[in-house]
Amino acid sequence: MRRTAMGNYLNERGCDFEVGEMLGGCNQCEECSFPPTSSPISFFPSNSCADDEKYFKLSLKTDDYGDETSWRITSPTNGNVVSGNGYLSNREYTETNCIPSDACTFEIFDSFGDGLCCDYGQGSYKVWVDNVEKGMGGAFESFNSVSLCATTPTTAPTLYPTPSPTLPPTTAPTLMPTFNPTTCLTVKINILTDNYPGETEWNI
Repeated sequence: MRRTAMGNYLNERGCDFEVGEMLGGCNQCEECSFPPTSSPISFFPSNSCADDEKYFKLSLKTDDYGDETSWRITSPTNGNVVSGNGYLSNREYTETNCIPSDACTFEIFDSFGDGLCCDYGQGSYKVWVDNVEKGMGGAFESFNSVSLCATTPTTAPTLYPTPSPTLPPTTAPTLMPTFNPTTCLTVKINILTDNYPGETEWNI
């Protein structure tokens, strides 16, 4: 919509017209544009931040419509701690700031909803915290976000010792009772013989 309306207007009016004291249409110059309104830029090493702060750096390259781009950093205790907007088109910017240690969310926005890349230019962004890269991109729609806080380290699982197998108790063998031998036995035998007693015998 924005591109069609602009084109129709120039086709109807041509390039030789003025808007107030500034040239408009085809003769518009970047020198006549207002400077971007963003957070103050300061350049300093990461060790210049206070103990309860961390060093933030943003590298930003705008697309063909730089004024659609804005960004902010928020923290749960301080809300919106730093932000930037009003950039010129197809320019490169570097933003550096000391931010609170609990400022964990970086968000970048495109008011038209086509991101920084790639239909209307090759814009991109990259962010660092204490000189460690946290995220980068360019192809998104209305907004994108990057976590600026360290993630919780993954704890290695605790290995418990493997218990030794429990062996069932060994049952002592059952011993049969031992009988004391008898030293003397009295045996009485009654024998009734048949007609042939000589064929009969016995023993113990």
